[in-house]
Amino acid sequence: MRHLLALTTLIICPCWVFADEPEEKKDTTAALTEQAPELELRVTGSNVVFTGERDLSRGISESATLKRKVKQATIPLRQIQLEINRLEIGMVQAEQQLVTLNAQLANVQDVATNNRLVGALNTVEGQMSLARKSLEGLKEKENRARTQLNEAREAYVQNIIDLRKLADQLSAGYETAKDSPEIQERLKTLTAESGKELKFELSSLTGNLKKLVELEKSVHEEKISLRRDGNTFYASVVINGKHTTEMVVDSGASLISLPYELAISMGLKPEPSDKRILIEIADGSTITGVLKKIASVRVGTFEVKDVECAVLGPEAVSATPLLGMTFLGEFQFQLDSADATLGMTQIEGDPSTGSRRK
Repeated sequence: MRHLLALTTLIICPCWVFADEPEEKKDTTAALTEQAPELELRVTGSNVVFTGERDLSRGISESATLKRKVKQATIPLRQIQLEINRLEIGMVQAEQQLVTLNAQLANVQDVATNNRLVGALNTVEGQMSLARKSLEGLKEKENRARTQLNEAREAYVQNIIDLRKLADQLSAGYETAKDSPEIQERLKTLTAESGKELKFELSSLTGNLKKLVELEKSVHEEKISLRRDGNTFYASVVINGKHTTEMVVDSGASLISLPYELAISMGLKPEPSDKRILIEIADGSTITGVLKKIASVRVGTFEVKDVECAVLGPEAVSATPLLGMTFLGEFQFQLDSADATLGMTQIEGDPSTGSRRK
């Protein structure tokens, strides 16, 4: 498993402002300091350190808050997904009820029974119409909630990237300062001003570097190579640790979907007790399928346990397996069509690494 690696060290020579410098030299130094204000000097206790150490400490502390926001952002998303799941199952039940009522209506013998059945059909159709509208609204809410979750994840990851840049800059600054005549002169000045013996040393940097390494380990990133066929991208997917198949990467599909025969070959045979759902296919029509749980789904080094999928009916003979949001939604991901890669990011401890729907 690959983690965020330390970025290329950025070597920036530290610069200090001297009280007795000529005006033209002050201007040059000020310009350099503006480019790297984190390498300015400050006195803390009996030590002289770079001001950037304070920013590094704050950033590491802030990472806990940012990670908590990732966790909080999953809560509304899960609630919306549960409601979508409930509505989809209810629509399947209503669809089955319509089939039953229409069959009864075909054999009706009297007006009263005919009117009763027609009334029941109208009621069920009205309920289905309302459910469809509710489902559309919930899908929009789901997209907004997922956007907020991705933003929270991105803020956490970006914070760690920024902290690594700062840490490398500080480390390079301290290394450069060891043999600097200017720093020795500046230390003398600061010592005289403070009236106490001062030391120029790493202070809290060593401890913060260890914390940063642990933060970097909490973020797992990888680019998955895809096979391209026109505008369609296929990922190699491992089901239950032993069945490998290609699936179309489809962020528009709410579920992983498997054709009937493929599901059977993977030990995911539909049973009478499985929940039935309606599935909209590419041509806009709907077919029925069943919900199944896959013990594990893996793409590259990214794995999710207990993943819900839709097994299509045997009538969908030309269906293509889809890698939908029950897997993709567990991660921050980006499809790069030019590169034919799927960039994926996972944060350790993110609740989304479990099953998407319960």
